[in-house]
Formats: sequence, C-alpha cells, structure tokens
Amino acid sequence: MTQELHISSLLVRSNPDHMAMVQDSILAMPGAEISQTDPSGKIVVLFEADSDRKIGDALTKIQLLDGVASAALVFHQICDAQDPAL
Repeated sequence: MTQELHISSLLVRSNPDHMAMVQDSILAMPGAEISQTDPSGKIVVLFEADSDRKIGDALTKIQLLDGVASAALVFHQICDAQDPAL
C-alpha cells in the first residue's frame, strides 16, 4: 500500500493586533510551518499531513481562532511518501 503525503499552503488574514497569538496557535498544530508573514496580518502557512482530512481539520481550526478574519486553502498536492525525490 502506498502511503500518501499531503502538502498544502494556506493564506491566513488576521487582525494585526492578534497576529502573534494566531501564529503561536498555528505553530502548535502538528505539521504546520509558517513560511511568511506581513505586518498587515497576512500569514502563509505550509502543512504536511498523511490525509486530506487532517488538512481540512487544521484549516477549520485556524478559521475559528480568535483574531483570524479568514483562512483559505491556496494549494494542495498529494505525493507518494515513499518517493526518494521528497
């Protein structure tokens, strides 16, 4: 059986006053990494997970965080986790 690796990126818009709290909450999530931020409240989040369900669940959790105005899935790719090119 082939094990899948799901890679995705999200664009999060937060209230600039709550940005540090939002970033801390995101970084506490398994598989999350913050790629870029902007002082206006924009946060680019990268996720790796073994299922699309985990990506969807993480997106929902981020959307419900205090201080988050919006969060959207921008990119999603499914790879073979056994691929040596990864």
